[in-house]
Amino acid sequence: MNRFRLCIFFLLSFFLAASDGAVGAPPSPGISRDEVLAKVNDETITVGRFYDFIKEKRASTHQVGTTEETKDGILHELLRQTIIQQRKAALNLDADSAFVVIRNRHMRDFLLDYMYQKDVVEKTEVTDQEVRDHYQKYRDVDFLIPEEVQVRDLLIRVVVDSTLKDYKKRMKKADKEAAKKIKELRHRANSGEDFAELCRQYSQAGVADASANLGFIQRGQFTPGFDSVAFSLKEINQISKPLRDSQGYHLIQLLDRKEKSYQPLDSTLFEGIREYLKNQKIQKSTNDYIDSLKNSSGLAYNWEVLDSPDLFSYDKETWVLAFNQTDTIRLETYENALPGYKYNSGIDSLTDVDKEIILYHYLALPLILEKVAREKGYGDLVEYQAEERAFTLKEADRRISNERIEEDFPPSSRKEIEEYYQAHKIDFPPLGVPLHVYHMVFDDSLKALQVLKQIRAGEDFVKLAREHFPGDSEIRDVVYDLGFINQGEMPEAFYQAALKLNVGEVSQPVRTQWGYHLIKLVEKKDPGTTLEDLIPQIQRAINLEKGRRHIAEWEENLFAQSKVWINQKLLKKLSLPKPEG
Repeated sequence: MNRFRLCIFFLLSFFLAASDGAVGAPPSPGISRDEVLAKVNDETITVGRFYDFIKEKRASTHQVGTTEETKDGILHELLRQTIIQQRKAALNLDADSAFVVIRNRHMRDFLLDYMYQKDVVEKTEVTDQEVRDHYQKYRDVDFLIPEEVQVRDLLIRVVVDSTLKDYKKRMKKADKEAAKKIKELRHRANSGEDFAELCRQYSQAGVADASANLGFIQRGQFTPGFDSVAFSLKEINQISKPLRDSQGYHLIQLLDRKEKSYQPLDSTLFEGIREYLKNQKIQKSTNDYIDSLKNSSGLAYNWEVLDSPDLFSYDKETWVLAFNQTDTIRLETYENALPGYKYNSGIDSLTDVDKEIILYHYLALPLILEKVAREKGYGDLVEYQAEERAFTLKEADRRISNERIEEDFPPSSRKEIEEYYQAHKIDFPPLGVPLHVYHMVFDDSLKALQVLKQIRAGEDFVKLAREHFPGDSEIRDVVYDLGFINQGEMPEAFYQAALKLNVGEVSQPVRTQWGYHLIKLVEKKDPGTTLEDLIPQIQRAINLEKGRRHIAEWEENLFAQSKVWINQKLLKKLSLPKPEG
């Protein structure tokens, strides 16, 4: 963006901000956006910041109302976020040596990648002519679409068990019979019979298509002899002379032919070649640059130490590689790199070349490249500083998240699980075996026994249940059918009595708080759900609740440790803006 366009951009932004009263000004008349609504540890929260937060919240959730409770809740959320951000800022990550090492390594990788992109990738170009020249040069190698023929293969196999004593004699006989058969079939085909039909009846080629259609084939997919015959056929539907190979005798029919051609140099292939050539150039430029650095770095290897059979006898601070006159790689650093290199290379011992690779490419080169990048000023750019801040903030977020969130809770006791289940039954599948039951209820047991006697004498349970229902006749026809019940949905005595019945059986009178029931079991589903089945699910729910409690307690403690002041009088005067639209 040039200077003129930049000036226009800022002028336009200023004009829009100044003219958009609906965004910049608070909806409460006579209250300035700069008035202080609250303070958190000496950080002020203005009315303007409060309204901007409301606008952001509406944009992300679409759920900000206009009640006084909502207003207090929004301010509390803004205070909460402010306190957490202050907690992040208070983390002195620069004092954590382990994190500083990780960050320095990350920033070095960022710096080297940035220099690579700017000095190599972005400066590497491939012209259109280079693309066309490559296409012409390698057209017959990389872009050739070979000649193809579509053929049918009628095969009469010559197969004899080689373990038989008279194998040769049998083989000769089988070959003679196959040769005779193939000649006969060729004669029939040339006499007008449908070759596809002959293949269906006689071919032993074993292809998926019963007509022995092999589809389009290229040279090299079959034996040289098969290719020679198949590609020598000139006329469509022409049938070859018999071909003998290791399988037996073939008749090959030509169905179609595609002459050799070339992939067209369309836009997709054009850009693909350009990208390929660019990667080649980048690789060459990178190798050349690394070699030039190697030649100019004044490398000096301490071969006395490197060739020693006992590296442990030397001090860890002994130098093993010196470069750029003042920089060195110490023995301890070199030793730490050995296991990884050996493992990745699949070797147990090192050659001198291996030692040079470890010392220069693995250890010295990143330091040399970092020095070059900093000399070019890449470490002073805004992009570098922004990446360093972002990496530090990400680590701060991670640590605050670890403080807020606890997941490793000890297993709950049986009592805790049972109590939680009892308090949250509605959230879990019901316990017990699902039972489909009919029932009828009486005020006294004698009446129940009389009706039970009628049922056992052959009278219909449903008919009697409707007759003895004491309530409204409109629901009499359905009330006897309880459908499927689970443990806990009816009194325990009722459920246990039903559970003991066989399907179709009627119980003795069962007493509950409602009277004396006769229960008929219609259907039983098995197996049922037990508390043991639900324990993993209940444990997860308990842990989730504990996690929420931990977060709430952490935030409460953070609030308690902070100095929070709210201008309640001003908050009461503020009115929430109406949602746009």
